[in-house]
Amino acid sequence: MRKVFLIIVFACFIASCNVTESIVFNQDGSGEFLATYEMGEAIKAMSVAMGGDENKEKKEGGEIMDTTIVFADIMETYKDSVAALPEEKRLAMEAVKDMYMRMQINEDEGVMSFGMGMQFESIDDLKDIRKKLKKMQSLNSQGDQVNAMKENSPLGNFMGNENNDVAYIYTTDGFSRMTSIKLPDEATEDAIDELFDETDESNQQFLEYFEGSFYNVKLTFPKAVKSIDVEGAEFSDDRKTVTYKTNWVEYLKNPKLLDVNLKFVDE
Repeated sequence: MRKVFLIIVFACFIASCNVTESIVFNQDGSGEFLATYEMGEAIKAMSVAMGGDENKEKKEGGEIMDTTIVFADIMETYKDSVAALPEEKRLAMEAVKDMYMRMQINEDEGVMSFGMGMQFESIDDLKDIRKKLKKMQSLNSQGDQVNAMKENSPLGNFMGNENNDVAYIYTTDGFSRMTSIKLPDEATEDAIDELFDETDESNQQFLEYFEGSFYNVKLTFPKAVKSIDVEGAEFSDDRKTVTYKTNWVEYLKNPKLLDVNLKFVDE
């Protein structure tokens, strides 16, 4: 029963364990931030673990959806309904009014992705992006059920903690991504210890689901990148786009693994 429960939690939190964080900068310093969460493989793994057959022949004609929701448009079109929301939900809508959400589903191809993003005028606009992402997630109608799972799972407690924040610095010379970690509370420390307890067979079985999960970072600049302090980073042919990643389990242990400092080619 515990294994089934953990798999369900895994599916609910997959948006936090297989993600691509993308930032595209324009010449004037404006740009676009997008966090995309891939859920197709996780849903398939959950289905198999719950008794499904991964080799079962697929039926064609499944659901296909590619929808973008712009919160500013929603708030204008349905302003009376928004005004009538409970205060917590209404304030969350206000906090993310400059963001959009994109959902892509293709059941026949096993594709399911969920994106949250925003256009920004300067790097300063990304100062509170983590808070905005959490606000947007709080608008999910299933939020109460997910929160209940968080309270009853060491993994949920850890993945839902508020101890990490990310700062972005963009100048004419380079770019930095820096993670700050507040001192974790006792509950979070206990959750981490339990999650990575090598003597607990159930935990190890659960962590196997994360072996192929990664946190990816993709950065695109108007200038070519001269140097970067991350091993294994990949560049586009013009060296204006750089991507790197870390395994999700390693990221859980040390979020600073995604920190980066890079320098642009002198022009």
